[in-house]
Amino acid sequence: MMLHWDEATRTHCGVPNYFPSVSAAVAAYSPERYIWRLFIGIHGSPRLLLALAYRNFLISSPLKPFPPTKWFNFACNATCVINLLENLFLLLLTSISSVEDYHWHKMCFIGFVVCSLSFMGLSTWLFSYSGRRRTNILGEQSFNYKITCGVAETVSLICAMYFFYRHNAFCEPFIYSMFALSEYAVVIFNVLFHLTAYYDFHSKRFTLLSLSGVAQYEHLPMHNYEEKRT
Repeated sequence: MMLHWDEATRTHCGVPNYFPSVSAAVAAYSPERYIWRLFIGIHGSPRLLLALAYRNFLISSPLKPFPPTKWFNFACNATCVINLLENLFLLLLTSISSVEDYHWHKMCFIGFVVCSLSFMGLSTWLFSYSGRRRTNILGEQSFNYKITCGVAETVSLICAMYFFYRHNAFCEPFIYSMFALSEYAVVIFNVLFHLTAYYDFHSKRFTLLSLSGVAQYEHLPMHNYEEKRT
């Protein structure tokens, strides 16, 4: 943003604006766009593996409903697919900037938001229903963080939509700045939600199994958070 501040904060109708949108800040100009794409690409593969591991994490809960129902397994699989789609839409959203192709950029953004909110809701509910919320002392803390981040992202998204409409309909000063701040909040709370994986997989390590081709996790031999099985 320091390299192209005036260009990134310029609006289509010339009203004062103090903050650039996320797209203008990281995807419209060089070298910002290449730095952003590099880091999104680097973290893309681990997030895809984490989506598969999280599906196994929920299904293998020691406190899941017994006997496990078909719809429970289906819900875990569907949530995994939605998480994978969220990450794929993020990669497409990063690869196609609004300057290069506004239509496809907008469609990828809509897909990302829909999958993000859907995954937040489903994964949080499954985290509680599967019993993972109660398997160790960090489960309740993770659950509360998930709820907080999910609600905060939803409110931020509603605010961003409102300010975006106000800006395009009335072109008022500083309204686009409020849209940009709301957009930053959406991104921040989305990141914080996914960071709750730190509590979910605490004292665990990932392994890749070549035969099944899926990501799993296993307990480290020494940790302080014992799982409850009763």
